[in-house]
Amino acid sequence: MNTAKARVLLVALLDMALDIVVPIAVYLALQPLGVPSVLSLAAGGILIAGKAAFGKLTDTGERDTALLLTCTIVSLAVMFGLYALGVAAAIALVAGVVLQGVGMAVSIIRRRKLDGFALLVLTELALGIVLSFVTSGDPRFLVARPAFYTFVAAVYVFATVFRGKAFMFVVSRPMAVAGDPKRDVAYDKAWENSAEFRRLERIGTAAFAVVLLAESVLRVVLAFQYNADEVVASSLVSQLPVIGLLALFILGYKVILVPRLSRLVEAEMAVRA
Repeated sequence: MNTAKARVLLVALLDMALDIVVPIAVYLALQPLGVPSVLSLAAGGILIAGKAAFGKLTDTGERDTALLLTCTIVSLAVMFGLYALGVAAAIALVAGVVLQGVGMAVSIIRRRKLDGFALLVLTELALGIVLSFVTSGDPRFLVARPAFYTFVAAVYVFATVFRGKAFMFVVSRPMAVAGDPKRDVAYDKAWENSAEFRRLERIGTAAFAVVLLAESVLRVVLAFQYNADEVVASSLVSQLPVIGLLALFILGYKVILVPRLSRLVEAEMAVRA
């Protein structure tokens, strides 16, 4: 594996690790301060949502750092500030989520493009506002809440099997191209010219949608295996499906599909050599 591919893979693995560790670490840090469980868990969720919405991973690993930091800090400050002023935890939580939505709108305006990923994140933020009102009474609902986002993501990913470019084709580009301009062109041409390439990318995308759907179901089931006062345990256990399922998917994708996809891209490069 060359340096560019290794760097992209390292960033992706770091992203996954942060998604798992941050919410639990924030919860454990805030609980001794007497912060309600719903806000402690929501704070970690805001950090992760900020990373997902505004931390655009590119071929060079660049991120929209200024927007990420500003929106996340302001959202957290408003949420905890309102709670400190005596506002109900549910209202304070919603205020923080709404501010993230505003930040996403700013990001869209700056890029002048509402792409599929931006639409997905906006949908998840809107869903988060609704769920904040519905589920804020039981900390287990906040532990399980990412399952609703994962379900929405599964629907979106599955839709790309039939419409537009397959999700795996889009997200695999940094790893497949590794910063090589010629390979970047060949990657696009393989999608345009090879029915087999499109079929394989769609198979991988459909498999990933199934993984997301299975993870969302298992997260809910495992989160509610514990009592409401066992939030840390339920948080840890509910993360296990995403770790196991993603590991299996990545292994299967790399072993079964990547070699065949790489050959098709290299064939396009040979044609243009």
